[in-house]
Amino acid sequence: MKRTAILLLALLLLFALGCGKPEAAADDPNVVFVDPNAVHGGEYGDLYFEANGVRFGIFDETEAVLEQLPAYRNTFTGETCAFDGADVYYYFSGFQIMANDIDGTSRITAITIADDTVKIPQGLFIGMPEADAAAAFPALRDADWNLEDGTALLSVTIADGAVASIVYTPAIAED
Repeated sequence: MKRTAILLLALLLLFALGCGKPEAAADDPNVVFVDPNAVHGGEYGDLYFEANGVRFGIFDETEAVLEQLPAYRNTFTGETCAFDGADVYYYFSGFQIMANDIDGTSRITAITIADDTVKIPQGLFIGMPEADAAAAFPALRDADWNLEDGTALLSVTIADGAVASIVYTPAIAED
């Protein structure tokens, strides 16, 4: 039940970040845009994920990453509201990857930690006490649990004094 609630919360966050009114004007100062041309993966500051010795992040080529990881458990393709084409989800033990077509190449556009069996490179995991998470990654705490590096955004939700969700998404470029 807890795992399902966390996944639903992460999906709602992604939809809230990506879904806007299509008629919004480009010159509206309240509209934010994802800039997939900023960096196309492979360049990481603190915001990368590592699984089975494979380091990857936002805008990396999906196929190149999937070739290095163990087989995913399941996949799901659904309608997208943030990119052209469809959202493609790859489910692994403890995390999921979302990919989208950007300029003809499938690229990673979200990484969601699904349960407490997976830690991010800085040691954070679902269920970790807030004080321990703050000590492990002070820059994230100082950024109000939403740290951006120009390409990626790492968002950690704290609920009831513990880490409730961990999601990597594209940074939002404001025009």
